[in-house]
Amino acid sequence: MSITVRGYGLDVFTLSDVPEPAWIRFFRERSAYSRFDFTTAAFRGNLLRVDLPERDGLASLVESAEILINAANIDHQFHLPVGK
Repeated sequence: MSITVRGYGLDVFTLSDVPEPAWIRFFRERSAYSRFDFTTAAFRGNLLRVDLPERDGLASLVESAEILINAANIDHQFHLPVGK
């Protein structure tokens, strides 16, 4: 994952692959526990766009995104059909 900051209030994370709908659902479900509003995150291809309410929260946003991405990866792997 890499991060590109594009102007105040908008941060774009580049994911290693285009996420499947189930992965996005897991990501959004886990985001309920974050202090940032990842539930409204926008996905386009392998890009994840998140609003950042205050610039000094960037480090916390990145940390939260990494945690949510890892959790969604684990959920997605756990719920894959057998044999995939």
